[in-house]
Amino acid sequence: MKRKRKTIVIGAGPAGSAAALALSSAAGGSECVLLERKALPRTKACGSGLSPWTLTFLDRLGVGDQVRRRAFRIDGAVIAGVDGRGVELRGDHETAVLLRSEFDELLAREAQSRGAELRENCTVRRIETHRGQVAVETSEGTLEADAVVDCSGSTGGFDRERRREHPVGQLTLHTIMGWYEGLQGTSDVVELFFDRELKPHYGWVFPETAKRVNVGLCFAPDKTKPNARLRFEAFLERRLARRLRGATQLGSWIGHPVQVSSVPRQLCAPGVLRAGEAGWLADFATAEGIYHALVSGHLAGTHLAKLADDYGHGPWPEDLAGSAYQTRVIKALAPRMLGGRLLMSALKSPALDVALSFSSARATREVLKRAFSGLYHG
Repeated sequence: MKRKRKTIVIGAGPAGSAAALALSSAAGGSECVLLERKALPRTKACGSGLSPWTLTFLDRLGVGDQVRRRAFRIDGAVIAGVDGRGVELRGDHETAVLLRSEFDELLAREAQSRGAELRENCTVRRIETHRGQVAVETSEGTLEADAVVDCSGSTGGFDRERRREHPVGQLTLHTIMGWYEGLQGTSDVVELFFDRELKPHYGWVFPETAKRVNVGLCFAPDKTKPNARLRFEAFLERRLARRLRGATQLGSWIGHPVQVSSVPRQLCAPGVLRAGEAGWLADFATAEGIYHALVSGHLAGTHLAKLADDYGHGPWPEDLAGSAYQTRVIKALAPRMLGGRLLMSALKSPALDVALSFSSARATREVLKRAFSGLYHG
């Protein structure tokens, strides 16, 4: 009887769950253990937006309808430049917002229902490889497997040295956000604010229900400028003070680093494939990470399932044929990631504010709509 190959997936975010879904659905079957260091559901600092291509990919995974039933539909965006004026753009793109605590748990439970073993409150401390086997030291003991998919995000604790490196084309952005109920003037659109203090990045208002919104900032860290909390306080006062009167803050503000890059790199190590933010796979300009996580996680899972078919009982390549996996990720994500880099360069210039000043022109509005369709994201 053919032995089932065992894969340990670290992190039950979108990347980890997509990898587990691919492995659990593979013909012939693969044993998959999905490790999550917290109990689900857990809070995540994220705009929680689901772009049109994200929703399409969720359909491919077989969970699109479940997500749509829980999500808040978005039908446009308001883009505001440095002078405070906003232009509302509407199109035919299907976009939605679903709180990450709900979204992540939905995906993880679906992977569990399809055969993956989900272990919550399990922290990974170290990974070692020896003679084609991988040992994962966790808070529950040591687990052995044929391969590991690292989907531990930007804050995984066992790989800090590599995460401190910033090769060319890679950057750590910072986010800070909070939740509010009763913010005045919200509707079925997301709002993006390109302040002079944040450009080329931005602040946002994303509605999660008809009454509740998440508000946040995404910015590149700069030691010469105020810290995240002071920046957020200034942004709320500058952009939303009037609208926040009478609104109720829900919980505390939270922050989170986002690992971004313009081209996928360093996605494999002996016995390990990296996906999502663990592989710096988030958009350089927008910090969109959900789509990149789903695609790269699913590619990692399908890649390992194919290795199981190709090698049978024999030993796998030490690098898990990682170059082939990385090539697939590049083919799937590099055009969008490079586009994000180009958009960020454009946003550093006055081009956006010039375009917004001519936003009454139909051609200008069409250009703006196409340029910012990728910002209806999470």
